[in-house]
Amino acid sequence: MAIWQYQLNIIPKKSIIEKYGELPEKLFIDFNGWKNYWNNRTAGDGFPEPQFEDAKTIKWWINTKLNIDKIAKQIDLYVKRGDWSDDDSGFIGWKGSSESNEDNDAHIAYNSETKIISEFQFRTDLRNKENLNKFLKGVLEICADNELMVFNTSGNLFEPNFQIIIEDLKKSNAAAFLTDPEKFLDKLAEKNNEAKLKKEVSIEKGINLKVDSFWFKIKSLFK
Repeated sequence: MAIWQYQLNIIPKKSIIEKYGELPEKLFIDFNGWKNYWNNRTAGDGFPEPQFEDAKTIKWWINTKLNIDKIAKQIDLYVKRGDWSDDDSGFIGWKGSSESNEDNDAHIAYNSETKIISEFQFRTDLRNKENLNKFLKGVLEICADNELMVFNTSGNLFEPNFQIIIEDLKKSNAAAFLTDPEKFLDKLAEKNNEAKLKKEVSIEKGINLKVDSFWFKIKSLFK
C-alpha cells in the first residue's frame, strides 16, 4: 500500500450484528498474529489459513449473497480494472494511475463456484481532492446501497458515510504524511530502533547513513 493511500475493508452489516448482537465501534485485529503469520511463512507454503480469529479472518460473507457482477460494474465507473483481474479465477481487481494522482485501487476475492466473498477492500489516493471525493463517495454509496459497512486498518468500524469517513481519514498516516512529510518521517523514525536500522542499512547498501538523514527516515518507513 502506498503511503498516500487510505484503506478500508468492506463487510456485511447483517453479519456483524449476527456475530455480536450489535454494531461495535471497533473490531479486533490480531496484529501479533499477523506478524507471526508472515514471519513464519515460506515461499512454498502459499497462503495457508491463519490459525487465529480476527476481523480479517472471520468468514463474514458465508451467509451473505452479493451480486458480484453488478457491484463490479458499479466500481468500474470510478476506477479501471487491473491487468491481473480475472473473474474466472475468483478475483476482480481495479487499479488507477499513480502518475495522474489517481492511485485508487480495490479488489474482490471470492470462490468462483460458490460466489462467496473472502475479501473486499479498497484504497483511496489522498493526493488529489477532486479524485478523492469522486472515488471515495462512489464506493461508499455502493456500500450504503448494499447494507455494507467498512473498517480501517486499526479495526475501527464505520457506516459508509462520507463525512464520518473523512474525519477518520484526517487521522490516518496517509493524511499525516501528505500534510507534513518531514514531521511524519521524524515521528516514525523515533518509534524505531534507529541504531539497529542504521546498522542494517549500512550492511545492505554498503554506506553509512546519518540517523537524521532523509533516506534513513525513508528506510524506517518501510520497516
